[in-house]
Amino acid sequence: MSAVQKKLSRRDFLRSSALATAGLLLVGCAAPAAAPQAAPASSGGGEAPAAPAQTTALNFWMWNTFAPEADEIMQTKLTEWAAANNATIEISRDADPNMQAKVMPAIEAGTLPDAFFISGGVALQLTDAQALEPVTDLFAEIGDAHGGWQSRLETFSTRNGEVHFLPYSIDTPMVQYRKDIYEQAGVAVPDGQWTWDETRDLTLQATQWSEGQGNKLYGWGFGIVKLTHDGWCADLFRNYGADIWDESGTKIILADEKMAEAVSALNFAKECYDLGLFPPDAAAYDYAANNKFYLEKQGLLVINAASIYVAAQTNDPELAENTGLAPKPKALRDTTDAGLRYTVVMSNKSKEKEKASDLVRALFDSEIYAPWLEAGFVANVLKEYDSLPMWTGTRKAFNLAAQIGSYPGFPAAYDNAAISELSGSPDSPVGSMVVRVLLDGWTPEDAIAEADTFSKRVFEKYF
Repeated sequence: MSAVQKKLSRRDFLRSSALATAGLLLVGCAAPAAAPQAAPASSGGGEAPAAPAQTTALNFWMWNTFAPEADEIMQTKLTEWAAANNATIEISRDADPNMQAKVMPAIEAGTLPDAFFISGGVALQLTDAQALEPVTDLFAEIGDAHGGWQSRLETFSTRNGEVHFLPYSIDTPMVQYRKDIYEQAGVAVPDGQWTWDETRDLTLQATQWSEGQGNKLYGWGFGIVKLTHDGWCADLFRNYGADIWDESGTKIILADEKMAEAVSALNFAKECYDLGLFPPDAAAYDYAANNKFYLEKQGLLVINAASIYVAAQTNDPELAENTGLAPKPKALRDTTDAGLRYTVVMSNKSKEKEKASDLVRALFDSEIYAPWLEAGFVANVLKEYDSLPMWTGTRKAFNLAAQIGSYPGFPAAYDNAAISELSGSPDSPVGSMVVRVLLDGWTPEDAIAEADTFSKRVFEKYF
């Protein structure tokens, strides 16, 4: 990056979060093992028995995912690891939206756990708050031990020559579709990644067939809102080459250099809207609406995390059996959006850094990592696990999407505070452009000009 950003102080970081809640209680879900018994005194003239090694007590925070079986496997495996390695481990579990609220007061009080899971975005904030232990050597060691990290992870994780978070899973929303309906309609879908044109044409055919059967299923469960959770339109823009900022991540280039690409993306979205592929209530979608759309069998195709597929396996096995998975579509580019839903970090205040490092190594060992992956809905960060049997059949799309995924900040190597603010704004530029053109009747050029002005205003605060 050519521009230098000001690092947040710890107090600035705490003030920046409206989620800070000092009164949160941490509930340990795994009781510490009993203290070791003292060795009996020697009664003879021989040497006294060696004193038992001192047990190390560790604290670890983990998220409750959308795959409860995976959470239980993780906790069981960690407890077993501790028992076999002369340690006790107190595990606190919470839902992912609460993790940042737990972290804030713990930084202020100096009570962060020895190691914990946190999202990639919050890990970067914690790095700026100077709360994390560098794990540069661990990153290299773990990568070497497991066949290397997936493509682009080393670049994304390394900031100013240091690594402060270890990627643990790649979460990439993907196409989930009713393959049974496409088959009944006589529509042959591609294997692997579809193009956006195929996603339009094949879904329109299947929708028209369902309407002819007296039970119309809408094609795309996509929301038309400014802040889009599933990222369908952000990917659409990326696929058409319509970048908001440049490769340095410091300059807005939307209107000045990417007008033609952005117009093409918006015209495509408007065409699909006019064809009736979106559900009538798309403008009112909340973040979980496409879950409902798909799980209640209202339509043919959604883009969301694979947790929908995992939920169907548990609650509606027939639907899961009839679900196909594919990476999000491609156009000029094949990259899809990928995020580090879970990263592993270590507190720089830990008094047990050596044992905490052993715990972190164990998290990536096949005894823990492979069964956790199998029960969950994310993809692996280490190449060793590309060969797992789970990546055959339907679930191979998880791994394929992760390997072609682009991380926050694309086309820059990684994101920064300006990109994070812009992308998370209620008026985020891509969603705002889509709303303007599809719902408000603006021309693509006017929508792009508005988004460009807003984006530049945000970036001017940083660069």
